[in-house]
Amino acid sequence: MSKKRSSSKDTMWIYGKHAVKAAVLNEDREVLRLVVLESCRDFLDEFTHHRKTLKSETVDRNFFAAMFGKDSTHQGCAALVKKIHDFFIEDLIDDDLDNRPIILLDQITDPQNIGSILRASAVFGARAVVVTENNSPELTPAIAKAASGALETVPLIRVVNLVHSINALKKRGFWIAGLCEKSDKTINEINLDGKFAFIIGSEVETLIFSCCNIFMALAQYFPPSV
Repeated sequence: MSKKRSSSKDTMWIYGKHAVKAAVLNEDREVLRLVVLESCRDFLDEFTHHRKTLKSETVDRNFFAAMFGKDSTHQGCAALVKKIHDFFIEDLIDDDLDNRPIILLDQITDPQNIGSILRASAVFGARAVVVTENNSPELTPAIAKAASGALETVPLIRVVNLVHSINALKKRGFWIAGLCEKSDKTINEINLDGKFAFIIGSEVETLIFSCCNIFMALAQYFPPSV
């Protein structure tokens, strides 16, 4: 049976047009508060009509500056939402029918990078992104903004020990692939049939990468010279 629990902090703010729109359209996400600049009200009207009880509040720029910082790229809208229930690595391991890849992050601490990886993972159909509890930032509005709505479709799972999680995945038939720019093979040259978990890390010379079954580089496309 899948394990679920309530987060110690049940709510969080999300800002940015794509992130707010995705949260409002996600029926599994409870939206508690919606704030907007007057100039962005037409944008909200495009997708909030199906939530009859959800009323937006018009605020000024001082609200956003005080809440998120004067340099935040809020795009004039934000939502206070309840966090979706936590997922666990066991939720992925116990599902033998889903062969979508899993993304494992090793020593990636920048919120922008994590958000960008979540966004890319959603585009490529990943099941989840896994990070460590000790070396990863808390889920913040900045991560949600960088993820551009991907938080609604790709779970962000926290584990205590990434090596133990990798070994558990291996026991259930997963191949562990390390993404490494120095690899002599690209991802396009590898047969990806079956269950795969991809490790993305700040450095290849780590204990985590010693767990890999295979290494591969992302293929790069260079347009022809004009």
